[in-house]
Amino acid sequence: MITRTLLIAAVSVLALSACQETPSETAKDVTEARQEATQDNQEARQDANEDRAQADVKLNEAREDLSNTDANAMRKITAAESDAMIVAAKSKHDVAMTEAKGRYDIEAEKCDALTDMSKDSCISTNKASLAADEARIVATRDSEVLAATYVE
Repeated sequence: MITRTLLIAAVSVLALSACQETPSETAKDVTEARQEATQDNQEARQDANEDRAQADVKLNEAREDLSNTDANAMRKITAAESDAMIVAAKSKHDVAMTEAKGRYDIEAEKCDALTDMSKDSCISTNKASLAADEARIVATRDSEVLAATYVE
């Protein structure tokens, strides 16, 4: 009977200890999430810079056409400026979303170290922060795109 009780207690302790990450595992996971977020941010910035560079090329071509002082050239410049502003807004949006997702992933790894209600609260707070960040980022992009469509 005592042996059976000890066996049940040992199995229970092992099962409970397996449910929670060790501090070193959590630190490793957080470090990996940070590295992934950094890489994703760098890639998003590089993509944004390439998009902006292409938009700038179009803008410079349109400015060259302005030397003709033709009304069509002026419309082309206005359209190119508008396009460049839209590309910039969308590029900033992509970078900001990538950064927000990276922050979310890092915090999610930190939440894994917690248990019970603390973990649930951490996850809920993290999700709410991501949703707020995404809403702000989308609203900023949309207002910048709207402003770009009325450039004259």
